[in-house]
Amino acid sequence: MPPAAQPAPVKKGMPAIAWLGIGCGGLILIGLIVGGILFSVFSKKMKEFAANPEKAGAEMMVSMNPDLEKVSQDDTKGEMTIRTKDGEEVTLSYKDISEGRITVKDKDGNETSLGSAELSQVPAWVPKASDLSDGISTFHSSSGNQSSGQFSGKSEQSLETLKTYFEGEATGLGMSSSSSSSMNSNGTAVVTLGYSGGGKSLTIVITEKPGSPTVVSTAYSENK
Repeated sequence: MPPAAQPAPVKKGMPAIAWLGIGCGGLILIGLIVGGILFSVFSKKMKEFAANPEKAGAEMMVSMNPDLEKVSQDDTKGEMTIRTKDGEEVTLSYKDISEGRITVKDKDGNETSLGSAELSQVPAWVPKASDLSDGISTFHSSSGNQSSGQFSGKSEQSLETLKTYFEGEATGLGMSSSSSSSMNSNGTAVVTLGYSGGGKSLTIVITEKPGSPTVVSTAYSENK
């Protein structure tokens, strides 16, 4: 009798998640990772953030936005030249790109702003720090039964307090932890939490620097 057929091997991986959020002093620095990013890549980006947060945020913003393409960059000047889907090129600072302040002009002088969204578009189920201030939404996309986006803001609460809060909120939503990591560089602590379940996913990056408000960045997705 021939041997029974063996099932195909299962590929191990981590669900695609979106994340963004880094802070430096009073700056809310934003980068986007939307879909297709594994945790090892995320860890690498955290190290890049520690070395040059504005550059890392700008690179993520451009690489994960289908309407943008990096043409060149200059670390000395802290600038990047990007091309839009319409073929227009513009050179902007890493800071402006990472914060979603991307404005381009076409040949007729018409201006188009890219990389920003209204904070009101964030779904009600997505948890937010109770004292969130200076909130900025840099991305929201909705198509059919799927939606995703990202926003950042400041909080006077400690990193540990916020971590406990988000853990409780995720549990209340029926979500389980899918990832967790932390790092500390030059006094700046960064904790990243990932949750998924019930067709929803959350990735929360909490950045705490002595003498500055805690920066909280939340990326979310939902498949109804």
